[in-house]
Amino acid sequence: MFYRKPKGSDGFNLVEVILACAIFPIIVIGLTQGYNAVRSSYTLAKQFNEMYAVLSACPEVDRGLEYDYISSGTNCYPTSSFYAEGGSGNVITYSPVLQVTETPDLPASDPLQEVPDSKVINISVGYQNSPAPPLQLRLLITRNGIGQP
Repeated sequence: MFYRKPKGSDGFNLVEVILACAIFPIIVIGLTQGYNAVRSSYTLAKQFNEMYAVLSACPEVDRGLEYDYISSGTNCYPTSSFYAEGGSGNVITYSPVLQVTETPDLPASDPLQEVPDSKVINISVGYQNSPAPPLQLRLLITRNGIGQP
């Protein structure tokens, strides 16, 4: 007995093949751009996480310093490099910068200017050769302790 295929099931026609050839590259380009965006975001988030770890260490060191001796020359971390995560062996170098300002020397528009017997510590940490903006932390230190304004 002879079996006859239903009409329209003979496979792909030329229009369908051309349409598939036009759509497939668009899908691949979209997936590639999405992958690159996720990879870039992950890399940036990893750098911010590592810089935040450095910033988090700064107040711990500064708490041990005496109020009278803390100045802009104080280093906020004992080293300025660490190994990258993932076991690659790459060394990441960062540059911490401390700027200490007595509260009376702050601009009049700064709300901390009126806090007596205090210093404002601005800590900035950025990677060397990195497009990421530096992370910043602002601390208010008094003779009686430390706080985050």
